[in-house]
Amino acid sequence: MRHHGRLALLLSAGALTASCTEYGYVEEVNRDVFEQVRRNTVDVLLVVDNSCSMVDEQDKLAANFDNFISAFEGIDVDWHMAAVTTDMADADQSGHLLGGGDEVLLIDAEGRTLDRVAWTRDWAVSPGAALQLDPGVTTAIGNDDRQAWCLASAAFGDGDLGSPGAANADCSGASAPPDSGDSGATDGADGSDGADGSDGGTTTARAPTVDEVLFTELLINPNASEDATGEWVELWNRSADELSLEGCGIRDSGRNAYTFPAGTTIAAGARLVVGRSTDSALNGGAPVDLDAGGDLTLANAELFLTSSTENAADQFGELVSVGAGGVGIEMGLAAARAALSEPLVSGDNAGFLRDDANLSLIFISDENDFSPAPVDEYLRFFMDLKGDEAYRYPGIVTMSAVVGTDVPAYDGQPSCESEDGFASYGVRYVDLASRTGGVLESICDEDFAPIASELGLLASGLELEFVLSKPANEETLAVKLYGDQTDESFIRDLIRDEEWTFVATRNAIRFEPDQVPASETVVVVEYEVLASSATREEETEAGAAR
Repeated sequence: MRHHGRLALLLSAGALTASCTEYGYVEEVNRDVFEQVRRNTVDVLLVVDNSCSMVDEQDKLAANFDNFISAFEGIDVDWHMAAVTTDMADADQSGHLLGGGDEVLLIDAEGRTLDRVAWTRDWAVSPGAALQLDPGVTTAIGNDDRQAWCLASAAFGDGDLGSPGAANADCSGASAPPDSGDSGATDGADGSDGADGSDGGTTTARAPTVDEVLFTELLINPNASEDATGEWVELWNRSADELSLEGCGIRDSGRNAYTFPAGTTIAAGARLVVGRSTDSALNGGAPVDLDAGGDLTLANAELFLTSSTENAADQFGELVSVGAGGVGIEMGLAAARAALSEPLVSGDNAGFLRDDANLSLIFISDENDFSPAPVDEYLRFFMDLKGDEAYRYPGIVTMSAVVGTDVPAYDGQPSCESEDGFASYGVRYVDLASRTGGVLESICDEDFAPIASELGLLASGLELEFVLSKPANEETLAVKLYGDQTDESFIRDLIRDEEWTFVATRNAIRFEPDQVPASETVVVVEYEVLASSATREEETEAGAAR
């Protein structure tokens, strides 16, 4: 699983020549040859702080999946990606992978929950078939019961199964999904900020109350269209009155936040279909009444994402939007260890961690870690998962951190601040990232795109740095790029400080994320060896180390 090596190729490595230098002695000239990674297998575990201050950061991370995954383009990366929270107090979290479940909540204008339906990865969510509520169920508590739901069997539109906008078939005799454990209607959900400001006519319809508007059908995983345009939910007004949904909305515990347009009403006994597109040519032929776009996303049944996951960007957004209801004592290291330990690793989290894959842990938090064990104990655990190779070859296990990175001037002072709030110094995460060659970035950065790109590059296995075999006289460095392992495949000389920099503290050539050599290319570095008797100038000049 080693990422690169010095190659005994047609490119002559380690050639010796004599030259007179300013130090007044004969200098050895060295040539190091590195091959960029050909293929990588990696398991990426995201550990996301779900305390009350993390909503904006989760949104920024979710919005930058394309930047993360673009690092995998052009190389054959077999990846798994999963998420856990930093909450070790909630038994339903505590290292449990978060994929495969989701929920929809109907919220009134005062922020109260009128109805809620939650599903887990154990529900019978079948591609192309909607989940339908039995027509005999007429309460917000009743539609919490798994036995109240079944898979649709009648086709609509372009071939998916369901009855959007029409009454559901009886579920008698149909196979119901397992129980979701939903607690039913409550009045403690996150609030709504009112109508979205769109034009709407005046209405005499009244506001709904609990048990009057229910979720009755969900197309979570369409087959006839993409998730991004084909997902929808159906609402049914079971009251005898016309109801106004102005100021109401559909939410989940993560990033979904759709507010009904001003003037939206639903007639007595009528059904309203809210989806991600009203264009029947894009949504599989569903009669969608209201377009919620990206404000309504429904997570599929996958426990974790893989390199073959369809609509991975949508699923990633759901994965990292873990909500803000977690306990304020963040234990990211303990959560990661629990996720990768028995009984979870071969139980609820089975299939994520692979023996032959590299392991990339990414911690995202605006607080320090408060896990009970010393950092060294967690480091040993993660390294031991991959055996002796992890200690011999950098890159097999990496731990990255998007946290408060600046040491505060005094105890109690924030590490950094942004428009989203303050972050404490994440010293334990910083320690792990520094010791494993991981990415270390500030959670206070306004733009997460470069962070996501660098995290993706590290996870992809593409090398950003190549450590030289001998101490280099940096003034003599020359870096060349080849297409393969032969001299005839020479592409070009690479320009210092434009295409690469020298990191003197690590005696390494470093490439920025947008300059990383492509998969299977060969980097050749020629330089004079700095003799041990020579004194190098201070090697942390601007541009030399990052």
